[in-house]
Amino acid sequence: MYKVIIIAIVLFNIAGCSGKTKEELYAKGVKQINDGNPNGAIVFLKNALEKDQNYLDARYQLAKAYVAAVKYEQAEKEFQKVLRQNPSRVEIMLDLARIYNSSKKPDLAIDAMGKYLKSHQQSSEALEIMGIGYALKNRLDEAENYLLQALKADPRRSGAKLDLAGIYIACGREKDARQRLDEIIKVDPKSSRAYYMLAGLENSVGNKDRALEIYQTILKINKFDTSAIYKSGLIYIDKGELDKAEKLAAHLLQNYPNRADGNRLKGLVCYYKKNYTEAIAALQNSLRTQPNMEAYYFLGLSLYNRGEFENALSQFRIILDYNPSFIQARLLTGVILLKQGRIDDSISEIGKILQLDDRHALAHNILGSAYMAKGMSEEGMKEFSRTTELDPKIIDAHLKKGIFHLSKGRTKEAETDLRTAVQVAPEILNTRLILSSYYLRQNDFTKALSAISEGLGGTKSDAVLYNTMASIKFTERKPDDGLKLLQKAKQTDPNLYATYFNLATYFAAVGEYEKALNEYRTVLQHDPANVKALMCTAALFDMKGRENESLAFYKKAKETKAPVAFLALANFHLKKNENGNALTVLNEAIKTIPRNTAALELKGRIYLQEKKYKDAIKVFDDIEAISPDLGFRLKIDTCVVMKDFSKAVAQARRFITIKPNSAYGYMVLASVYERQNNVDHALDEVKNGLRGDGKNVQAILMLGNLYAKKGDNNSAMKAFEEAVSKKPDFAPAYFAQGALLDAAGNKREAIKKYREALEKSEDFVPALNNLAYLYADGYGSKQDAVRLAVTAFKLDSGNPAIMDTLGYVLLKNGRNAEALKLLERAARLLPADANVRNHLLAAFKANGDQSKTKQQQTLH
Repeated sequence: MYKVIIIAIVLFNIAGCSGKTKEELYAKGVKQINDGNPNGAIVFLKNALEKDQNYLDARYQLAKAYVAAVKYEQAEKEFQKVLRQNPSRVEIMLDLARIYNSSKKPDLAIDAMGKYLKSHQQSSEALEIMGIGYALKNRLDEAENYLLQALKADPRRSGAKLDLAGIYIACGREKDARQRLDEIIKVDPKSSRAYYMLAGLENSVGNKDRALEIYQTILKINKFDTSAIYKSGLIYIDKGELDKAEKLAAHLLQNYPNRADGNRLKGLVCYYKKNYTEAIAALQNSLRTQPNMEAYYFLGLSLYNRGEFENALSQFRIILDYNPSFIQARLLTGVILLKQGRIDDSISEIGKILQLDDRHALAHNILGSAYMAKGMSEEGMKEFSRTTELDPKIIDAHLKKGIFHLSKGRTKEAETDLRTAVQVAPEILNTRLILSSYYLRQNDFTKALSAISEGLGGTKSDAVLYNTMASIKFTERKPDDGLKLLQKAKQTDPNLYATYFNLATYFAAVGEYEKALNEYRTVLQHDPANVKALMCTAALFDMKGRENESLAFYKKAKETKAPVAFLALANFHLKKNENGNALTVLNEAIKTIPRNTAALELKGRIYLQEKKYKDAIKVFDDIEAISPDLGFRLKIDTCVVMKDFSKAVAQARRFITIKPNSAYGYMVLASVYERQNNVDHALDEVKNGLRGDGKNVQAILMLGNLYAKKGDNNSAMKAFEEAVSKKPDFAPAYFAQGALLDAAGNKREAIKKYREALEKSEDFVPALNNLAYLYADGYGSKQDAVRLAVTAFKLDSGNPAIMDTLGYVLLKNGRNAEALKLLERAARLLPADANVRNHLLAAFKANGDQSKTKQQQTLH
């Protein structure tokens, strides 16, 4: 009956519209807006416009009604029509920008307000909207700057004060946040929004009882504010007082049955009581009344705990469609996909988390498990090592319910915990591999081998263990034993590709290229689109100087559409001075993979090399739209290349003004001064940046490099040590220490630092390169030097310095003909490098080419 009445009222209103003038319809529409009935207003205002499409006031009010009804797309269209019909009404830009912010389109809001502020520089409203836009983009320094400007223009803007307080809370500036909120409450003691923010702040710092008191204050202001009751319930849940939370849920359900808060709170209480069936029912009831991300999340968790994985996935996907950066929802999506055997999908989801937060230990752990399930033992071990570095208490905590805890810095206890983990769950491969890895770091090869061999059980998973055992044997310099173990791995599981890659690496290092190629061919027979096999094959042909075959495989790799394959092919062309071909490849990459900053950057740098500065800046503008900091730095680099240093300095200082608490702008400015060989000025600017951003390890590293350039090695080493203390897994800092020791002639200590860098990041090419060079010079095994140099070359085959090192290492191993091919190419790419020329001269002598030797000596 109720629905029939509503329909009748609407029909009555429509029928009554036809006999009224447009002015009467307009007046009724405005009244409906003021009475809080935007949908009713929309009916009257649309009828007014049917009588006169040019009735601008009616169209403007219609747009406002759509905003009130949360129909932002329709509102935007109406505001745009008003602006087209009367361009002088520039205040419409404010309305549009608010819509863009409300519909999570901050870039459009910022663009609109940027144009508006050109003619209305002191508009506090525009400045506030601009600040909100930057806050939505999580660019909090700019957000704060604009909101402060808004308050300077109009100190009474309470909205700007609240938004500013929100930014301070997000930045952890508790004192500043309290000050702003206290100011608002002093002026307006009934500001519910300020009290809510204050309660949230108290809760976040652990003052839960104080937060509960504030929610009671809100209820005194408005006893019908169910949100304050609901949030009080959440605090009781957090305190473990589930009975109190349950009573609040019952109160909400009894007194406000048509609101979602009661069912949502009841669902959460049931979830924490592990009554998942009731939790699911309550949360579904809440969602029928009102969509809510928290309800979707806990519904997904409840379904997950019931083993209803596909239904749980549906809830998490709803969340991620709305908020792609909701890490917990994406983490659980990855876990479920892994449980379902959808390994590639799981890897993709976890990869998205690590793009947002590379220090997320659980994400690394799950990614490691996914790689192991895919048979990629090398990649899996790398992720497990990263997990234990980030959080020593996590080994396989999420997937295997927390098997053991690794104590920080206590070697004996660490070993005990790891061995206990293996004893508690001997069937779990991950813990056994981590225990072995631990022993390897201690150089205890016997225990490392034992930890693995004890896990052999006559199943396919033994292939992974055989690979690890082989790696230990190679490290012990027992290659024959290592090869036998890899052959066992092949027999145990012919589909484990890691075995073929490990064999290929060994064969390439000892110069048996055809055997290495055969291993890659076997992988490609099973998986023709395997990017790693295609690119490794291309790199091997490149090493041998067989460029046509190398090009063919780089092209095949590119056909997989993998971003790294496009870059590898482009770099191959660049080595041959085929800039046009490289640009063609990069344009295809950009078209295939939108927002591909790596491809865009390389394209822009090619234009810089060709002195096509306008083209380069256009590309860097595109990068700035995707990654503002990177685009900004590249445009300043362009100014430096053009020797327009004054413009570069001015642009860098402008960035510093926008982000005064970030070291980034200061670092860019320092790089400009460094290019001018003004090291003292560069040092001063980096120090300025560190005053406001003291934890920025990149800035600390730059400071050390500048001290080293100045010849102040003591200060440089102190800076590098500080970077390590602030970020113990930061491979570049260990490398910088090694390079400093290397340059000072302390080769043995340099080697230790290079090894530490590789422990943190096994694919860190500068450390691989320098370590290979030192080994070749007699500070280590010359055979290991080849392995390291080959690995570096496969990772960065387009780098002529890496090419030179590999050539030099091969020369030192008596592989003269191979060395000569590489060194000739390196010399063509680095004609002014004296070391490369010396290596080439030595190669000519070693190959008995007297004419070329004399020619090279003449060039010297």
